[in-house]
Amino acid sequence: MNTARGIFRLFHLVAHIIRGLIISYTKLHGTQSHHLTNEQHRIIQKWLHKCAEIIGIDIQVNGSPSASPLFVVANHISWLDILIISSVLPTSFLSKEEVRNWPFLGALAAKAGTLFIKRGSKNAASNAIDLIKTKLSAGHSVASFPEAKTTDGTSVHQFHPRLFAAAIDTETHVQPTALRYPAEDGPNQHVPYVNHPNLINHAFRIMSAKYTVAEVTFCDPIPSEGMLRKELADRAKEAILNIIETKKKI
Repeated sequence: MNTARGIFRLFHLVAHIIRGLIISYTKLHGTQSHHLTNEQHRIIQKWLHKCAEIIGIDIQVNGSPSASPLFVVANHISWLDILIISSVLPTSFLSKEEVRNWPFLGALAAKAGTLFIKRGSKNAASNAIDLIKTKLSAGHSVASFPEAKTTDGTSVHQFHPRLFAAAIDTETHVQPTALRYPAEDGPNQHVPYVNHPNLINHAFRIMSAKYTVAEVTFCDPIPSEGMLRKELADRAKEAILNIIETKKKI
């Protein structure tokens, strides 16, 4: 870990976040989360890709996503996952309502089309499904982590099927997306955000590394029409797990 490198990247990232705020209030001003134009999606994607570059992430993409709109589902390893997926695919993520009030980042998330939900409320799941359906019906993609928790990247937990109802109701294809953070001697041990370590320390450790490889693999899209939620969730999980298990043998 190179502390000087980490400090340099941190200052660069802060400057980029400030530029992002300026862009969000000039280029994205007045838009609704489900009415972003293709040009605005490209602006967001370009800014996020630069974030990844500043942090030191080397993004490697395998396969191609289907045409929008898509319900993108991925295995969950780190807070980096959102940045990586959003850098290579114009999509919006679900997030807890509290994020909207975070200094700087909350404003950026809102302008980028994040779908905020109040977790723990009685109708949280139903409200989330309605938000996703609105976004998909408007022709935009939505991404989610159906495991609902992070792993060390060597396995995939059960996919919770409830949110897949949004894809079924709107007849939207599901795009399974496998995430890996490989290193020379196996999975990168510094990337997984498991058991909630200190976020600042975790992020600084990644920024202090020479580089971090992030591998994104788009699996074959799955038509949702006529599918059951659990069947769709299981098929998406198996597609991602197959990629992870195959890569272990290489």
